[in-house]
Amino acid sequence: MSESAAPPGQGAVPAGRLPLLMRAVARELGGALGVWVAFLFLLLFVMQFLRGTDVLLGSAVTVGDYLLLAANLAPHFLVMALPVGLLLAVLLGLGRMAEDRELLALGALGSPPWEVARVALGLAAALGVVTLVLGSSLEPWGLKQVKRVVGQVIKRNVLGDVKPGVFYEDLTDLTLYARGVDPGRAVWTQVLVHDERDPRAPLLVLAREGRVRPEGPGGALTVALRDGEVHRAEHTGGDYALLTFDRGELAVGVEDSLLRKNRLTSPIEELTPAELLAAASEARAGGRSPAPFLTAFHLRLASGLTPLAFALLGIPLAMRLRRARGRAYLLTLTFYVLFYVVQRSFENWGSTGRLSPFLAAQGPNLVFGGAGVWAMRWLEARGVTA
Repeated sequence: MSESAAPPGQGAVPAGRLPLLMRAVARELGGALGVWVAFLFLLLFVMQFLRGTDVLLGSAVTVGDYLLLAANLAPHFLVMALPVGLLLAVLLGLGRMAEDRELLALGALGSPPWEVARVALGLAAALGVVTLVLGSSLEPWGLKQVKRVVGQVIKRNVLGDVKPGVFYEDLTDLTLYARGVDPGRAVWTQVLVHDERDPRAPLLVLAREGRVRPEGPGGALTVALRDGEVHRAEHTGGDYALLTFDRGELAVGVEDSLLRKNRLTSPIEELTPAELLAAASEARAGGRSPAPFLTAFHLRLASGLTPLAFALLGIPLAMRLRRARGRAYLLTLTFYVLFYVVQRSFENWGSTGRLSPFLAAQGPNLVFGGAGVWAMRWLEARGVTA
């Protein structure tokens, strides 16, 4: 006995047509998602590059450094790009189907909006798992590697940027000068170092020769000095001290100096969920508030639901969208900015203890996801119109 199509608005799509419907929607979403995530990845890398131009445009930076930084930053960028790319893919893909009356035709065959949305929601759930895994392991590990690579680049830049007879003043509270520089042997001659890291008693170090070692204690740049003297003056007491030496070492914390000005990430982002909980316990034991660490922990978990919240919001909008391409870009930008503002507000409330860490982290997802569910119910009642 042959199966006949259900009258418009009644029943559901016949079972044999569901795989075809799902494949069609998956093709619309999958292609757009891949393109826009790649574009957003490149955009985010360029934005981060511009934040650290003092380091990344240094004399010793190589193509390999850029590739290594991009690889280590990839999990961090994907966590940021996947929800936005999904929202844009939903608005473009389903918006195109709505504009071409394909969704209207599917509705006439008995396919309600939720059936069409099934693929988008499944894709959002899968991306949520990927985001959660990346945010819990690969993202903090990659950000720690970024800090290490940037520190090495900074030290190599210092070696290459110190020129003979020119004062080098890019380091915070430190001024370097060498009358002679041999980059091949990493040797400076007639060295002068003015150290104001202790403002109460600045140091002036003079030496006949200095050999530079990039790997010093604690990752500092170490200068092994020979035949020199140290001048130390007290600003307040008027005391003055002079010390001569045959051999000595000066540790220059270039990472602390330049990373503060060219920081690519926040230190709390480098912690895994387990490390965030340990930091919260340590803060509580020390009499400090654990709220910032607990909020960051729950934010890491909440990132797994962000793609779903974006999909729930984007699906009903796309189904009612006309002139899909132009409006999709505007809507994506608008909702991303709104989500960022709402998320930052909730995060500040959680970090300061005015809101529970769980609610501070999940609040933006609840707001945007709830708005999407309401819009979908409204769409089911009104239908997909031409």
